[in-house]
Amino acid sequence: MPQKGVIMTELNESIPFVGFVYDDNLMVVQRQTPDAIGARQAVIPFRSISYIKITAIVLPKAYTEFGFKGTLPKV
Repeated sequence: MPQKGVIMTELNESIPFVGFVYDDNLMVVQRQTPDAIGARQAVIPFRSISYIKITAIVLPKAYTEFGFKGTLPKV
């Protein structure tokens, strides 16, 4: 699955990312360019994520591998 998108936090902060790693509780995202204070990475607790926007094309098969059910239209 491509690792490019935007995370929206519960504080309405949008964090664009080009890569991530995670464990059971946290996600570390890497930005392509530094934010206003120079940070290129952010550590975000899963409970603080409101939603994730995926900006790359993802094949529907990737979602079914994560356990999602149903079908998406072909683009």
